[in-house]
Amino acid sequence: MKYLSSISKFFIIILFSLVVFSCEFDENSNRLLVKASGTPGEIILVMDSSQWKGELGDALRETLLAYVPGVARPEKLFIVRHIEPTLFNSVLNKARNLIFVATLDSKTAGGVTVRNFMTKNYIQENPDKFIISQKDIYASGQDAIYLFSATAEELTERILNNKATLVNFFNKKENERLMHSLYVSNEEKSVSSYLSKNYGFSVRVPNGYRIEVDDSAFVWLRSVGEIDKNVFISYRDYTDDKIFKNSNLIGLRDSLTKNNVFDDPADLDSYIRADTIHLETEFITTKFYGQYAKRIRGIWMANNLTIGGSFVSYAFVDQETNRLYYLDGFVVSPGKKKRETLRELEVILKTFQTPKEVKKDKSKT
Repeated sequence: MKYLSSISKFFIIILFSLVVFSCEFDENSNRLLVKASGTPGEIILVMDSSQWKGELGDALRETLLAYVPGVARPEKLFIVRHIEPTLFNSVLNKARNLIFVATLDSKTAGGVTVRNFMTKNYIQENPDKFIISQKDIYASGQDAIYLFSATAEELTERILNNKATLVNFFNKKENERLMHSLYVSNEEKSVSSYLSKNYGFSVRVPNGYRIEVDDSAFVWLRSVGEIDKNVFISYRDYTDDKIFKNSNLIGLRDSLTKNNVFDDPADLDSYIRADTIHLETEFITTKFYGQYAKRIRGIWMANNLTIGGSFVSYAFVDQETNRLYYLDGFVVSPGKKKRETLRELEVILKTFQTPKEVKKDKSKT
């Protein structure tokens, strides 16, 4: 009996340890929170069922279930799971991404329930606002937004006028989570150091990536497995702002891949190029390290038409060195979904550091 008792105590200790390690302490509220759960890109949307089936629901579907740009086989931006407010429970509230939708004109049980998640007075006293965000409401690492207005019609209009705000909020949160998970394990720091020493710039390289091509002003990093993930970085002297014309950026990418990125290692005459015919390429004006930049999303194919995939690129000028940088991530995964792989590649690209930033980091150590 003593032996059995010891065994029981051992398992109790193990179980207690697992519970503790799966929780985090919130110092601000003195709460022990479990870690948020859910699959990447998943959002739990809590709103009245009748509104979900109406124009307000249509606006949210149009925003959150739009197609990922630069993917030949259609994929949605997010996985949205609608939950009737009266069914929102202690299991669902641990989701990593939450949206609560409340309007004063909803008189159903669901409408009243979801309004109780925030005060009615707040909606009335803040007519100019329609969105607020909050962290760690029910779980650690959780992000939530409240969408609210006096009427469903008013909230519908505000959502449609602020699609990018909603999409960017959750994309940013997913990118932050992915950034942590990518580099929490062994990071290829020797590769980053090599790039810094030989090229001046640097990029954080996750475990599993290796240098595939290392040529003058061009580096190709590759992770070969079930999914073939690739990043290449190139630069040249910046001479003319005409390079930022969409057609010129595609021409630049094609020249880089034709000369440096082979499709088949056994056939060095093979190469890849952007495919602007079968799917529209997306060009977005943005910022990179505070500098004017273009982000490009599209698809590519091999010159012999044997294979294709998706890519995401950034082009910008580093004024310190007068270099035009072209950063690119592309994926080879026939028949597989590409949204989260493209997210990984974009996260890697955004760890890029110009020579000035590299020097700044070195001066801190």
